[in-house]
Amino acid sequence: MIRLDSFRIGKFFLFTLLLVSLASCQPKRLGDKIFDLNDFSLGLSVHRLYENVLKKERTEKYSSYSDTIFNYKEGAKKAIAVEYFVDAEKSERFAKFKNVSFFNVKSISDVKDNLMMITAEENCGFGDQMKLIGELKVEYGKPIVKQHIASFTTFTWLLDDRTIQIQCEMIPDSDNYYNKKNDFLNPNGGFLRSDSYEQNHIWKVIVYVFNNDYMEQLREQYGYSESGHKPYLYDYDTKTVSPF
Repeated sequence: MIRLDSFRIGKFFLFTLLLVSLASCQPKRLGDKIFDLNDFSLGLSVHRLYENVLKKERTEKYSSYSDTIFNYKEGAKKAIAVEYFVDAEKSERFAKFKNVSFFNVKSISDVKDNLMMITAEENCGFGDQMKLIGELKVEYGKPIVKQHIASFTTFTWLLDDRTIQIQCEMIPDSDNYYNKKNDFLNPNGGFLRSDSYEQNHIWKVIVYVFNNDYMEQLREQYGYSESGHKPYLYDYDTKTVSPF
């Protein structure tokens, strides 16, 4: 009897330890703690991440939603993903990426709650953008760099489990001899603040973190953006090799 009780106590202790361990692997919910876009597990529950912010009442300066995305190919309606979004318009910080804070966070999960991508956008001056890129170069090495349209450049790091893409409003220093003349720019070639905007233009930075397991699905099905810019998934995949 004593042995049986000890066995049951041991099982209960192990079960409790397992629950605590699983809970510790999940990040705090948005609104409870600042979410670090540069340090999180791709195995998180997206529904849980947004659980609290979705319950909060909407106001003129606060909005949140979750919405199922459907595929209507061949006349059939099929749920393929869920989109989550929260925006507090400067009143509440939800996330950070290095030196930049974000007041909005959007995510896409599959129908089984697996994270496919997470993104955030914020006003960010040229100096802070350069600081962000510099810190990422120190941590992850040289990125793949492309200028897609005037005054808009992307910096992409292909990691083992995820792809980080930073979209910045800046132009390459074409007079710097480190910059290449082909499709890619040298990240050490220097970048300049664009002078093609109006005097009171507010610079923005957009951060994307893609789950590499879903890159093909994201590339095929989503022309996604908050402000007209799309993540340039068609430029980078697991086969892309940095020219540096």
